[in-house]
Amino acid sequence: MSERAIEIKVGILVTICVALLVVFVVLLGDFSMSRGGEIFLDVDTSAALKAGAPVKVAGVPAGKVTQVDYRGGAVDPAVGRPVHVRVTLHVDDEKLATLRRDARFYITTQGILGEKYVEIEPIGVDAPLLGPGAVVEGEPPLRLEIMAMNANRVLSSLAEVLRKNEGNLDDIIANTAATMRTVRRVAERADALLDDNAPKVGAAIDQLLAIEAEVKQLAQAANAIVGDGSAARAAVHNIAALSGDARQAIGPVVTDVRRTLAKYGDLADAGRDFVTEVREVAVRSLASVDDVLTDVKTVTGKLRSGEGTIGALLSDQEMYDDIREMMKDLKRHPWKFIWKE
Repeated sequence: MSERAIEIKVGILVTICVALLVVFVVLLGDFSMSRGGEIFLDVDTSAALKAGAPVKVAGVPAGKVTQVDYRGGAVDPAVGRPVHVRVTLHVDDEKLATLRRDARFYITTQGILGEKYVEIEPIGVDAPLLGPGAVVEGEPPLRLEIMAMNANRVLSSLAEVLRKNEGNLDDIIANTAATMRTVRRVAERADALLDDNAPKVGAAIDQLLAIEAEVKQLAQAANAIVGDGSAARAAVHNIAALSGDARQAIGPVVTDVRRTLAKYGDLADAGRDFVTEVREVAVRSLASVDDVLTDVKTVTGKLRSGEGTIGALLSDQEMYDDIREMMKDLKRHPWKFIWKE
């Protein structure tokens, strides 16, 4: 093999090695050829977020963190609030053009113990768009150590309360047990009361259902009379027109009445006669009321004597006992509600 061929082969091998080195550097360095803009995220803590961490929009990779600066709570005149940590985000132009002011920015992890990254969660489509250079306020990250510390503080406080009230725990438990026994007795008494009066309760429910049916019939009859309401509206319109005419004519009428009262004193006698007639009408009305009361007494007497269907139901002890035995049998054999022997 000639020396020229060896040099060519060595040159090709070196070129391939350099190309592979460049590819590895690009991949490991996470170089991006896409263009984008910067957004500044203000948070209270970085939660160990580092430069180079991914940025995702709705879970889709959209850029990376380029810088994490500690500001120490200094007030930024541009936003008018203290800034503890400012994170610079490089977001692709395609994703940046869809971000709006109401989007949520927060630091989270890929899995429970995974890499920290910035998640951007779009909310709506009505808010103004975010442009390059916008400053947004992020939500505090969920930190497991802080949650564990708070839980430990709560448990310590609970243990301290239990130690201070150790002597009262027995009383509290005893009072609670007594209360539960009382509630159980009340429930048992209520159950027994319902069992004893089950037929009466059923009869009352049947009466309510009958009343409901009658009310529905009355409503249907009223709807049939009223119809679509055009007749009622016409009547109301006519009454309103008559009222307007009456208001217009009431002035002269009042004047005439005053003159008539001034001229004729015999209207007082007519008024006395009218009162006498009203008294007679009232006496006749009282007589009618007395007749109604007499009818009510008659009906009540028939009910007491067991006359009629309702009277028979109220006075027939054997029927009451049969209904009671039937309810007890249904309670013992509930399958009879759906299956008949």
